[in-house]
Amino acid sequence: MPRAAGKEAWVHPPVVATEPPSKRAALWRYRVISLLLLLVVAAAVVLLFLKFSNVTGGEDPGIGLKRPAPSLVTAAR
Repeated sequence: MPRAAGKEAWVHPPVVATEPPSKRAALWRYRVISLLLLLVVAAAVVLLFLKFSNVTGGEDPGIGLKRPAPSLVTAAR
């Protein structure tokens, strides 16, 4: 049987019926991926904050002016 000009000789495989993907699984997959992305962004923000805020690891958070902490004891009269 001669082939018609311009027609493909490839034979399509038979269509196999499958169940549709689970909507519940898709929802949980979305939630897990969103949570992981949120954790990655939060970790990046924390690391950038620690890098650029000059945090020394002590009680001084390194934010604002380097002024002494206010005294907790008031002067008695």
